[in-house]
Amino acid sequence: MSEKEQNKVLSYFKSLMPRRENQGGQLFTTQKLVTLAILVALHVIIARIASIKIGPSIVITVSGITEVVAGLLFGPLSGGITGLLGSFLNQLITYGFTATTVLWILPAAVKGWMCGVYAKAYDYQLNPFQILWILAVSALVVTTMNTVVQIIDAEIFQYSTKATQVAIMVTRYINGALTSVVYMIVTTPLLHRLNKLPGIKKMRE
Repeated sequence: MSEKEQNKVLSYFKSLMPRRENQGGQLFTTQKLVTLAILVALHVIIARIASIKIGPSIVITVSGITEVVAGLLFGPLSGGITGLLGSFLNQLITYGFTATTVLWILPAAVKGWMCGVYAKAYDYQLNPFQILWILAVSALVVTTMNTVVQIIDAEIFQYSTKATQVAIMVTRYINGALTSVVYMIVTTPLLHRLNKLPGIKKMRE
C-alpha cells in the first residue's frame, strides 16, 4: 500500500472518532476521564456505605446520584458510562459475576443516559422543576427495569416468586419517587456550583 493510500485509510478511521471543535477534537480529555473515574468510584463507595437493604428485593440507596450528576453535567454518554461502570464494579464486589450481572447494571446506565439526553436537549440549563421531572421519569423507568430483572434473577436462583416481586413493586415506586426528590435537592445546588468551575462546559458532549 502506498503512503498516499495509507494516509487515506488513516484519515477515514480518524473521521469515525467522536470530535468536538471547541475542545481540541477530543470527546474524552484527561480531565474528563479523571472526573468520570471519580464519579464511578463514588458510586461504589456510596453503594457500600450508604445503602439500606430491606429483605432480598429492596435496596434503598443514593449511589445513583453519581450517574445523574454525570448525565446532567456532561451528557448522555458520560451519564451512561458512569452508571454502567459504577454499577458493574459494585455488583462484582457484592455478588461477583453471575448470570444476571449484565441485566443488573443496565438500569443505572439507562438512568444516567436519560438524564444526559434531557440536559443536552436544554443546553444543560435546567431549573429545579425540570431536574425533578427527568429524575421522576428516569426513576419510573429504572424501577420497572429493576423489577423485571429481579423477577428474572429470582426465577433463575429460586429465592422468590413472581407474585412476591409484583407485590412489592408499589414499594419500589414509592422509594424511587422519594429518592428523586432527594436527588433534586442535592443536585440542584451542586450543579450550580460545578457549572462555575473552569473547563466544565468544554467537557460537555
